[in-house]
Amino acid sequence: MYSLAAIQTGIKHPTLALRELNRKYYNINSGKKYNRKGNKIIDEDWDILVILDAFRYDMFSSLNTLDGSLTSKISRGSNTSEFLYGNFFQEKCLDTVYTTANPQFQKYYDKIGVEFYEFYNVWNSDRWDETLGTVHPDSMTEVSIKNIKQHPNKRHILHYLQPHYPFIDTDLESIGHDILLDNDKDQNLWGLQMRGEINLTREQIIQAYHQNCKYAFQAVESLLNSTSGKVVITSDHGNMIGERSYPIPVTEWGHPSGIYTPQLVKIPWLTIENGTRPRIYSEESIQERDEVENTIVENRLNDLGYM
Repeated sequence: MYSLAAIQTGIKHPTLALRELNRKYYNINSGKKYNRKGNKIIDEDWDILVILDAFRYDMFSSLNTLDGSLTSKISRGSNTSEFLYGNFFQEKCLDTVYTTANPQFQKYYDKIGVEFYEFYNVWNSDRWDETLGTVHPDSMTEVSIKNIKQHPNKRHILHYLQPHYPFIDTDLESIGHDILLDNDKDQNLWGLQMRGEINLTREQIIQAYHQNCKYAFQAVESLLNSTSGKVVITSDHGNMIGERSYPIPVTEWGHPSGIYTPQLVKIPWLTIENGTRPRIYSEESIQERDEVENTIVENRLNDLGYM
């Protein structure tokens, strides 16, 4: 059942109503809470799993500067919350440390119910760049290297934010930031573009997206130079940049939940044999939930275009 406000929004913006019809199609075919046709990452063989947020396979393949064996997987989500739920719901990952720049894990901590050996919220530290509204990938690499050295006998999941919005060091960075500041809370770059409330070209957005990809690859290269083991570079989901969705061919932007097009769920899987593999073993969890005010989490998510 849809609220009156949702119905009014659908009437005002028919593209959003068409998106919802597409979502119903995927709910029936692939599941409601997450994409049940996707691969489960914790069942795969790796020592270090690097997640580059919102990095679709085709762009990864064309821009990749890292040596390794590239294949693809299907994600369990078209956005981060679905990806987390689909991969980690009530799992015990006592041989794994999760280091993340994305606040979504904190927001859905109770719902997901995963037990890692330990996790680190990099976004809830001085590594959060207030000017950029994100964690710079170089900062994420520095924290990741420290955590790997601190826990040498654990698998490590390193969740970078790039190439996810906001875009770093581009004209679109300031444009997008000004747009978000001048609109209500429930606005974001992709939603505004979807509704035709801003006038950015697809080429502008792709250029900015590619710049974020470049920063991500550079940061991962630094990570590889300071670590060893079997490393996999992947993503949690992709991103729609003005392509037609399915089955109703509405022009789609961003990474809405429950829309499982190839651009959103086909993700890279780059395997790099990076020297001696560590001996991995499980131990009793030492993780403790960070006590963070909800407003801080919401502000971080708002900077990232989630709210």
